[in-house]
Amino acid sequence: MDPSDLGQSGWIDISRPLRQTTPVWPGDHPFHLHQRREPAFVLSRFETTCHVGTHLDAPLHLDRTAPAIESVPIKRCVGPAEVVRAEGGHVVLTPAALPPVWEPRSSRVLVRTDTCSLDQPIGPGFAGLSAELVHWLADRGVELVGIDTPSVDVFEAEDLPAHHALMERGLTWIEGLWLADAAPGAYFLAALPILLEGAEAAPVRAVLGPLRGQT
Repeated sequence: MDPSDLGQSGWIDISRPLRQTTPVWPGDHPFHLHQRREPAFVLSRFETTCHVGTHLDAPLHLDRTAPAIESVPIKRCVGPAEVVRAEGGHVVLTPAALPPVWEPRSSRVLVRTDTCSLDQPIGPGFAGLSAELVHWLADRGVELVGIDTPSVDVFEAEDLPAHHALMERGLTWIEGLWLADAAPGAYFLAALPILLEGAEAAPVRAVLGPLRGQT
């Protein structure tokens, strides 16, 4: 199926909706939609953190001399991808949390943990990646990693080992996906960040569709 068929049968929206109740990191700016309704038109504006909901981090997030969101390779955000289910609950995930003998078949891997509900406040209790798992994926050709939690690191990880491992290996990462409707398997991914020039992160509208030859 061609990506232009977005919205037709078989496509899954894996983005977290942006609304007043969308959780943000403690101390960060919440999402707020301001709307002006006139008889002939409606005008809206919004304010929020760049790390709201489903978003992509740029290297600038960790290093103020590093590239911003406009540097992220677009081709990494669009193409074949694989959803893999991680077991182990609310822990730092290692390769042992992945299915036995599983190996990535795509350069884009989305890790489903089911450890963070849509309106769950951001705090302790969601799974994250270990630096070991990041290196394991990178060694197998993975270039983009997504996760269905607010951060690739667990809440308590002050030194952000997964973030730093991802940047060290030159990977791209997406946080805050919603994978509850995405069964493990192969898909076509489109997950482009808003082009917020100079920003360290940007919201993403992410969708999964069938690959050519799939029904």
